[in-house]
Amino acid sequence: MPKKILIVGGGKWQVPITKKAKELGLVVICSNLHDDSPAFEYADYSYVANVLDKKENLRIAIKHSVEAVITDQSDIAVNTVAYINETLGLNGIDTDTAELFTNKFRMRKELKANGLYHPKYKLCKNINEVIQFYKYINANIILKPLDNQSSRGIEFITNTDNINKSFENTMSYSNNNTILAEEFIGGIELTIEGFKYENSVHKSFAVSKKSYFKGICGVADSLMYQNKFTEFDIDIIKDINNQLFDKLNFGITHVEYKYFNNKFYLIETAVRGGGTKVSSHITPIVSGYDTNELLLKTAIGEDVTFEEIDYDKQCAILKFFNFYGGVVKKITGTDIKNNNANIIELELEFKIGDSLDKPTDDRSRVGYFIAYSDTIDKLDKIINKIENSVKVEFK
Repeated sequence: MPKKILIVGGGKWQVPITKKAKELGLVVICSNLHDDSPAFEYADYSYVANVLDKKENLRIAIKHSVEAVITDQSDIAVNTVAYINETLGLNGIDTDTAELFTNKFRMRKELKANGLYHPKYKLCKNINEVIQFYKYINANIILKPLDNQSSRGIEFITNTDNINKSFENTMSYSNNNTILAEEFIGGIELTIEGFKYENSVHKSFAVSKKSYFKGICGVADSLMYQNKFTEFDIDIIKDINNQLFDKLNFGITHVEYKYFNNKFYLIETAVRGGGTKVSSHITPIVSGYDTNELLLKTAIGEDVTFEEIDYDKQCAILKFFNFYGGVVKKITGTDIKNNNANIIELELEFKIGDSLDKPTDDRSRVGYFIAYSDTIDKLDKIINKIENSVKVEFK
């Protein structure tokens, strides 16, 4: 009989792993908050349930006698998955490990590795504690909710003029009336996509250099995945990254770092894949390893072994469009994807008549593309072609 798996989360970024589960012959049950959730189309059974509702998702898992429960590209579903796994004795992440990798304060306290640094930080419950920390650091700081995603609630503090407003915004995204204040670290921001094999070592598969929209705190406009960097030794950061996941039994991982003054600083860790189809599309392109397939097979109890792959010629980019300025009158050039096999995704998340503003967090970005090539120079030419082709006119 085909094995049954519950995928918690049915948004657009969970579509790839839902489709992959069906390709592997699994019976797929999917839960998500909205009845028109995109992944529902590919599941055998769909349920409208908040991914944060642990008991309702447990009820769904019991109803179908599932053999495994997973999520991908969603931080907020990780603790629910762990709760079900632990309650039913399934093969997967436990609640303590899930909490470690979703609570930013615990990450700071407990994640250690040779060669790894942390910014100075403070747990804050009121505005006075934030102000005290800011004065102690005597430099720019970042405010973060302890357990949210998609850059929601992040505030960049450069002075005390608007600190009350920033504190209130960050606190509005906190689920426990507590936020984290951190020293701002400059330099180059990196992301690493990896996988922990069951009863084995963690492998770091793909490394990117991230850039941000100008003037917008914490909202990335591109991630460039490469196999070599001129600024640092990629093998050093991969080794540091592999040390962080001793407590994880298996799973996809996504970690963000800053490289500043020859030191690697941990920014955030996650035990799920990078969003906007990073884990499903980019990791296989630049590494040769399909981490979605590895996760599914491991979760249902199949033996998965690591085999070295000599795969060092690909580079890829996830880049977000920066269209804003009023009501959309005309959209042109999106058919460029049909004429170039190196463009594997191109999506605009708006239509004619929509009003576009600057993004305020990752969820409010208006579109993206994913492209790859075997050299950076060739990839840069593809990027230029896309940006010169896709145009938006405003009323």
